Amino acid sequence: MISLARSQQMMLPIDCNQAPPGFFEICQQLRQFDIAAKTALSVAAPQMVVNAPAVPHIQPPSSAVPHQSSFVPSVYNCLNLQCLCPYFAGNISPDGECYLRNGQILQRSIRKEIRMLNDSERKRFFNAVRQLKASGEYNRLANIHRQEASESGAHSGPSFLPWHREFTKRMEIALRLIDPLVALPYWDSSLDQHLSDPRDSIMWSPILMGESDSNGRVINGPFAGFTTLEGHPTITRHLGKEGHLFTDQNIKAVYDKNTIEGILAYTAPTKACPYPPNYSALEYYHASVHIWVGGDMKPPITSANDPIFFLHHSFVDYIFENWRQMHQNRMQREQVNTDDYPDEITSCTTTLHFADANMRPFNLANRQGLSNAYTDYMYTYEQRPNCSESQPNCHSQFLFCDLLNGPAHCVSKIKLGKSCEQFAGEDACYMGVCSDGYCRTNTATSAVETTCLNDNPCCSLWARNGECTSNAAYMKMYCRKSCNYCKSSDDRRNGCFDRHISCSQMRLQGKCIQRRQWMAENCQASCGWCNIPVHDLCVRAALIGRI
Repeated sequence: MISLARSQQMMLPIDCNQAPPGFFEICQQLRQFDIAAKTALSVAAPQMVVNAPAVPHIQPPSSAVPHQSSFVPSVYNCLNLQCLCPYFAGNISPDGECYLRNGQILQRSIRKEIRMLNDSERKRFFNAVRQLKASGEYNRLANIHRQEASESGAHSGPSFLPWHREFTKRMEIALRLIDPLVALPYWDSSLDQHLSDPRDSIMWSPILMGESDSNGRVINGPFAGFTTLEGHPTITRHLGKEGHLFTDQNIKAVYDKNTIEGILAYTAPTKACPYPPNYSALEYYHASVHIWVGGDMKPPITSANDPIFFLHHSFVDYIFENWRQMHQNRMQREQVNTDDYPDEITSCTTTLHFADANMRPFNLANRQGLSNAYTDYMYTYEQRPNCSESQPNCHSQFLFCDLLNGPAHCVSKIKLGKSCEQFAGEDACYMGVCSDGYCRTNTATSAVETTCLNDNPCCSLWARNGECTSNAAYMKMYCRKSCNYCKSSDDRRNGCFDRHISCSQMRLQGKCIQRRQWMAENCQASCGWCNIPVHDLCVRAALIGRI
């Protein structure tokens, strides 16, 4: 009895009160998922062995193999471009290339930091996500994470990384079926962590991830109006109330791990586990970012409601792949030897995390999620944005090279009206300059002639249709810019931007609704209408009535 009691005590979960500051809640969450998974295993119905019908003239009939899923080929199971090709209505050439109907070759995707996408790439990505949402397929994929967040090997142990690698691969395939040129970007949150307040990052603006109101509801940007699996009308975020983003020190701590147990970590061990709690595991650091974003991103069962979930996990996979390239050869990455996967110790993790356990609900073993095929054939990564004193350029309109605070490094630009005191003299403000410690509009360079503007988003279309001549009286009054009655310095400027220096202030005053026609033409960035075609803006504005 004494030995039994001692054994039961040893199998108790670790004490989360011993976790480092800020990690107690994560520890509790991982522990709860581990308990839920163990409970689900203990009550799981035993597998029935069923007999197949008899084959004529052959006796006896063979029994079906337990745990074997029926064979249903799917685009989501693909691990190379040749497998994907027929789903893209392509043709495979004798040299193995997949030619699409438009003559383009289907290529391995290149995942870039979201702020490194050019205007076309960013627009295509946002459009693909919105189309996927409208089709219902986004919700179907997100629901997989909702159902498997607990009671599976998706969290709290060694299969966390391979499970999410497979999951994000499937999301990327879904996006590429809509637009083959799209890749799943990653969000390097350390670029925002360098700011004194990461909430001031241009990441949280209408042109990128969108802004939230006082209740946390995402009100603009490409994902405004996304309903949730729970039936809420918008996704929610509560930025920066708790948790923290990735830091360069976090990433280095992961890269410095030199054992497989360090990277495919036991994150919910019992007291009997011979490995101590690993609070610097990638799963821990990743969870803190979920908590920092808050809202839907905080609980794993709702986190995939927010598309930033997939950008965040793309970066987690980027870190994981870099570790693999640093510490393993090809054979080790394929887990050929038993030493290349964490020991299967039930006091450290559930059997759901063992190498050959089913990666539920996918028709894979956990070990298969570590195949080189993912990055050999499906996608690769562009390295994180970087700069130096000799090359102080981050090559993005949304980033700047900080030379004042430690070694040269790229940092996210700051929204107008927010503090830039720590970066005085640097190009830290998006569409503005740092003046008196705050990002303000640069009237000398970024403010175009505010007297040369159109009053209606239809003006450019009307001008192409000859209205400047046929309806000169109206066009001279309301479409001066498009009819060249005045000269504007933004005539050749590409991308989404504000044409008036007061756009951000007018947005706060409710002008995006009260003066929608004028704002749709001149304040697209501030109002969050960056990815709406000119024709659509014109049609929508026509419903409002003339100014």
